[in-house]
Amino acid sequence: MRCFSAKIFFLAAIVFALAQNGCGDGITPEPDSVAGFSGKVSFIGTWPDSITRTHIVMFKDPLLAASDFSAINLRYISLEIPYGITEYNFSSLDSAYVPAAGELLAGEYSYLAVAMSKSTSLSLNRIDWFVAGVYYANSDTTTPGLLVVPENTLVRNINIKCDFNNPPPQPPGGM
Repeated sequence: MRCFSAKIFFLAAIVFALAQNGCGDGITPEPDSVAGFSGKVSFIGTWPDSITRTHIVMFKDPLLAASDFSAINLRYISLEIPYGITEYNFSSLDSAYVPAAGELLAGEYSYLAVAMSKSTSLSLNRIDWFVAGVYYANSDTTTPGLLVVPENTLVRNINIKCDFNNPPPQPPGGM
């Protein structure tokens, strides 16, 4: 009888310990440990001829002058998007030339777009690029969307539509 009581006491202690310490928050995903963004680019229509490269680019400050399209203002360049595809899923954490490790600084970014070039050499000259799609927040297509990337957060569903039959307004200094 004494041994039976000790077993019940021991089992009750384990159940109590599990109830107090185990799964208190239920099953929750691990928080993201780095800042970034992810989403999908959709291409509508026929790709322009002679495109040599297509990238997602992001600038810290708005593009109000051709000089704003600069390395100083540039914060993200995706890996090259293959020519002719209809969808491209991306994450800044694993698909970036800039920043090299894919980790962005948390903050606000004023201009996120898909840029294309017909130039055979890689260039940071604004004249060599045209914008095929722009990120707009909250379905407001009148101005480029402000992308806010909080600390330790991967912002998801950052989607960009590139409609070759209805291209977005071009920032200053382009073709």
